[in-house]
Amino acid sequence: MKIKFQPSLKSAKGALVVPIFSDDLKKLPKYIPAPVSKILKQLITTTPFDAKRGELLSTYIDEKKLPAKLLLVGFGKGKNYHAKRARYQAGWIGKSLKSAKLKEAAILFPKPLEAHANAFFEALMSAQYDIGKLKSKNSKSTLEKVTFITDSAKPLQPHLERAQIIDTAISMVKDLVNSPSNYVDAETLAKEARRIAKANRYKIAIFKNKELKKMAWGGLLAVNQGCKKDAQAIVLEYNGGKKKESPIVLVGKGIIFDTGGYNMKPGSAMENMHLDMAGGATVLGVFQTLKELGIKKNVVGIIPTAENLVSDTAYRPTDIITMFDGQTVEITNTDAEGRMVLADGLAYGSKFDPEMLISVATLTGAVGVALGDRYCGVFSNDIAIRKELVEVGKEVDDLGWGLPLPKDYREKMKSKLADLRNYDQGTGRLAGSSKGAGFLSYFVGKNKWAHLDIGGTAFSSDPKPYQTPGATAHGLQMLIRFLEKH
Repeated sequence: MKIKFQPSLKSAKGALVVPIFSDDLKKLPKYIPAPVSKILKQLITTTPFDAKRGELLSTYIDEKKLPAKLLLVGFGKGKNYHAKRARYQAGWIGKSLKSAKLKEAAILFPKPLEAHANAFFEALMSAQYDIGKLKSKNSKSTLEKVTFITDSAKPLQPHLERAQIIDTAISMVKDLVNSPSNYVDAETLAKEARRIAKANRYKIAIFKNKELKKMAWGGLLAVNQGCKKDAQAIVLEYNGGKKKESPIVLVGKGIIFDTGGYNMKPGSAMENMHLDMAGGATVLGVFQTLKELGIKKNVVGIIPTAENLVSDTAYRPTDIITMFDGQTVEITNTDAEGRMVLADGLAYGSKFDPEMLISVATLTGAVGVALGDRYCGVFSNDIAIRKELVEVGKEVDDLGWGLPLPKDYREKMKSKLADLRNYDQGTGRLAGSSKGAGFLSYFVGKNKWAHLDIGGTAFSSDPKPYQTPGATAHGLQMLIRFLEKH
């Protein structure tokens, strides 16, 4: 989408979008063109248009110098306008223009909207995401050109540039997560990682089966046993901080497809399991932005990738696996595979002498039962970090909710036959997300660590106004904002 700023309307193509705060209905502001004000005054008396938040009124105007299609958008009371509302308003506008199959639009952008311009721009672009890219005849009904009518082009430009950087990363994550596993496999993630590393001059290493066996990534290799393709561990390094400053290590789960293994999922639960690499895609999305945003931190990204399949070579319940750090794990459920690959990734990440470790994964379905599809679960062995992640998430509408990591649940992950077991069969899904995080906590050593369980939020059939069904890229903006502010 091409976006530009102009002080006045110079094209009569497409549609004209007019934002209106309910406070302004009695005395219409001067930024509204006279012909539109005339129509609006008539509509106020003849229709129930009250300019409430999210209220949309589409009509037509016969004026040569103005677009024929007119979209009046209610913004509610001006005092209630904040970043989240800006995102929702822009989402409604973007989707309305998209559904009308318009290629071009002009949006009046008065001073009150400038306070949350970044959120508005991000959401408008996000609403244009096309989930049907693999259709043989894609209609591509998205906006191609948007002109914001404003006198503040110079101060708004940095907000637009940032929004474009974020939107590129979000779209990349969505493309990876939405695509089926015959389109996106471990090699595809590795290829994306190489592209990002080359474009930004990051250091990169990719370990496959031969190297992984020598390095003793037992958990990752065990999960991938049933797959003919190699497991891979992708390691990216960005040096934006001081030379000897300890890095923040991000570890993203890269399960290309999850059948559940011998503890096989029912068919309905398996339909979207190409999304199980959303954590890994999120880490790639963060690295897409680090250099462009000029984040002043050293960051390491680790993405252990595997496919949890069923075959005569697949790992089995009762197997005992020796992990990267030497701990042994009894397999009590092959569908608890994500924690196995993350555990190896976290243990490997500890070798970077990190400031902290942060894991992100579609780890459990239980977190969705607890928090739904709007809030991811946030766990940490450091309360201040957990609080900070939740707070920055609120700023960018990438919501998280702090969940407990009690000693009692950690203890339930211990085994009589090995050091640990990967699933608590006794109580099943009760506190399943806390127990999953509890298992991971055994592999972080003495490091500060936080975990984002995006099992309920990475994919949604009931998206927010500025999102589309399918992948959400949840966690991406939370992590970016955390790295910027921490």
